[in-house]
Amino acid sequence: MAQEVVAPARTAVLGEGLAVQRLSTFHSLRYADYRALWQGQIGASASQWMEQIARPLLILHLTDSALMVGLIAATRMVPMLLIGVWAGVLADRVDKRRILLVSQTVTFASHLSTAVLILTGLISPWMVFVTTFVAGSAMALNQPARQSLIPRLVPRESLGNAIALNSAGVNIMRVGGPSIAGLILAVTDFGELYIAQSIVYLWVLFSTWQISVRTTGGNRGGGSIFSELFDGFEAVRRDPTIFYILLLCLVLFVSGMPFQSVFIALIAIDELGFGRSSVGLLVSSVGAGALLGSLALATLGDGLKRRGVVMLSMMAAFAVALLVFARADSLFLIVPALILAGAMQTSFMSLNNAYVLGRTPHELHGRVMSLFSLDRGLVPVGATVAGFLAESLGPQGGLTVMALICLSSTLLLALAVPALRRIT
Repeated sequence: MAQEVVAPARTAVLGEGLAVQRLSTFHSLRYADYRALWQGQIGASASQWMEQIARPLLILHLTDSALMVGLIAATRMVPMLLIGVWAGVLADRVDKRRILLVSQTVTFASHLSTAVLILTGLISPWMVFVTTFVAGSAMALNQPARQSLIPRLVPRESLGNAIALNSAGVNIMRVGGPSIAGLILAVTDFGELYIAQSIVYLWVLFSTWQISVRTTGGNRGGGSIFSELFDGFEAVRRDPTIFYILLLCLVLFVSGMPFQSVFIALIAIDELGFGRSSVGLLVSSVGAGALLGSLALATLGDGLKRRGVVMLSMMAAFAVALLVFARADSLFLIVPALILAGAMQTSFMSLNNAYVLGRTPHELHGRVMSLFSLDRGLVPVGATVAGFLAESLGPQGGLTVMALICLSSTLLLALAVPALRRIT
């Protein structure tokens, strides 16, 4: 079983003054190791959301193809399907901090290589696909380790707050990252943007290095990685509610998530005639909503009731927001729709992650959370379909179809699976 060594000098007494902490939206930040993880998450998110602007615009610049925009989004998520669940096994066997450092180093190298290729004029579409796949592989390794490390850094009573704050860290830069990327592109070009991302990742590596907690794989009774992977599937089989949540996440990732990686850039440039820097504004609107949603959940903590009904309602509202964005032609409708989409998507993910981690033994956290990688791993299917729909129906028509699939699938699950509605 994994053993955690917590440095007393760096970690506050767990549970001390918890009645007071519950009144604070940011109380989990009093734990030094969690604070280091959180500040690293902010840097990683800044780079991630800057790349959400850079990658589709770069491939669109090189190919002038909506289909290629869909395929580049798919390429980033393919590693989730190929190695995501194995990353969960690794997260339960190896020091999670070490996994974070390795994956972050790979991401840094990917960004720096892309910058050099662009600045030297050697960049071509196939190189963008290769570096995108490498960065996606690093992300697939990073996520189970990061998510399963959080419960080791805060007391159980603060887990919901810590996960919501982790989401808030991501979403702060969903606002700032695209805005910074748009500003850089307005005054320079893609090479300088990737240089900026590389510099940001030096901060990420420094922050992760400061974490004092170590998780080391102890004696597992000689079990193979295959048997350990099966243990993760078995844990879900024994708890059907987690399985149903996985199905709901599948709807989100396949039919909903392409709105950001595929459709925002295409609708802004091809349909509405905006400049490329405006794409950063629209993605920032999603981030603003996501930040508001995650901070609201951090404040509510574990006091939220009828979570199943709330999660289903969030999914339905998310799909409706996409429908409004798909059909609107004015920023006065587009921006509020994207704010709502961001708030609902992020709140839904924070809520179900906290629920699943709270029901799962520590030694299985990495493997159970990595099963969500199977959902994320199917994002390439959604992104590829989105690219074809955008090519054949136009970006607005394609997003309308995807949003209707998301809404109808959510309503079907709500009616067909009472267990989802009964989640408390």
